[in-house]
Amino acid sequence: AVVSTQSTGDEDVPDINNIPDDERAAIDAVIARNKSTLSISTVGWMVSALMVFNYTDFLNVLVYDGRVNRGLLKIGSSLVGVNLLVGVYLVVYLSYIRNKPDWTNHTHPALIPVATLCACVGLVLCTVALWPVWGFLTLPILFTLFMGLVMLATLLPV
Repeated sequence: AVVSTQSTGDEDVPDINNIPDDERAAIDAVIARNKSTLSISTVGWMVSALMVFNYTDFLNVLVYDGRVNRGLLKIGSSLVGVNLLVGVYLVVYLSYIRNKPDWTNHTHPALIPVATLCACVGLVLCTVALWPVWGFLTLPILFTLFMGLVMLATLLPV
């Protein structure tokens, strides 16, 4: 099948408005298939996070290990919590409850940099708080757990 082109001077650009119906259906099928959130990488990150969580005994270390700097951990966790709350506000509340799908353009432009700063500082503080327990493995452990949670969040029916 040949797609007509529009001349724009130097090069020919395909005219996407004149695609035959069978090709448009094939393109739509590829787009729909690629929108699936369940993939090998998603499952891989979640399984890896579960294995790291279990192997490192993460919960018991957070609660009972005396080497953890609790003050830094509380501040870091609070900052990561602020990041999560901003995300829930922007994505869930504004997009789905208030029906404002274009919140990124004009609504609360300062929230995204604030959330980014809170997440970065919180990650650094949590890493410093847990460094006495795992040393240089603290960064890969926290990154794997973070990626597992992110992949889990992509599966939520929001």
